[in-house]
Amino acid sequence: MVNNTPQDKFDFTDVKIINNKKPLGFAANNNMAMKETRGDKILLLNSDAFVYPDTLAKCYAQNYDILGCQLLNQDLSVQNSWGHYPTLRRIFQFMIFVDNFPIINRYIDTIHIRNKERFKKTRQVDWIMGAFVMLKREVFEKTHGFDENFFMYGEEVEFQYRAHKLGFRSWYFPEAKCVHLQGASIKSLGKMFIGEMEGYIYWFKKYNSKFEQILLRLTLILGCLIRIPAWAVWGKWDLVKAYAEVLPQLFS
Repeated sequence: MVNNTPQDKFDFTDVKIINNKKPLGFAANNNMAMKETRGDKILLLNSDAFVYPDTLAKCYAQNYDILGCQLLNQDLSVQNSWGHYPTLRRIFQFMIFVDNFPIINRYIDTIHIRNKERFKKTRQVDWIMGAFVMLKREVFEKTHGFDENFFMYGEEVEFQYRAHKLGFRSWYFPEAKCVHLQGASIKSLGKMFIGEMEGYIYWFKKYNSKFEQILLRLTLILGCLIRIPAWAVWGKWDLVKAYAEVLPQLFS
């Protein structure tokens, strides 16, 4: 039974809903929303992410510049949600499955951290996943938000890279939790992988030399040629199809 006394009522008079007529992408949508905020901290929360009752209070009480809580899958297992910036070496490690090797993945600095033991402690990281990000207003004001040339995948990583260059730091904070239905809005694995590869290509155009950009494409092509037969051996035909969709895009 709900007791509808005044203290139990919620006041949403300060909530502003922005209804876009067309999809603008993760970066543009969040930039638009952050410009409208007035608080000392800003929370970016995916529509497929659901916080625990005490998560917001726990995170707000911290003094971190950029903070990500522990993300959980629907079955409440720990979700991979932080990693290192993309470099040629790290992308190559990712493409040839090095980050999946037991023991090695306890220590290696790959783009996506796979070892679940590394998600138990609060730590400073290169980037946290964009499904749940709490940041100080100063971070937004000095970075001017996300690079809108990213439509999806990689924008939160690049945003934190620029923030770190300005002296801000990102932290992973597992004492607060959030269930993230990762991939719930994704209809095509191929589009997801294409988006990730395009994110790497754009990053290298922005921060790396022409020679490194060529090496990146060769690395991605080689990685796809390795992954397609590997996934076929393991019977992961959805992933075979996804990387087969990605491969032609890398030659364009």
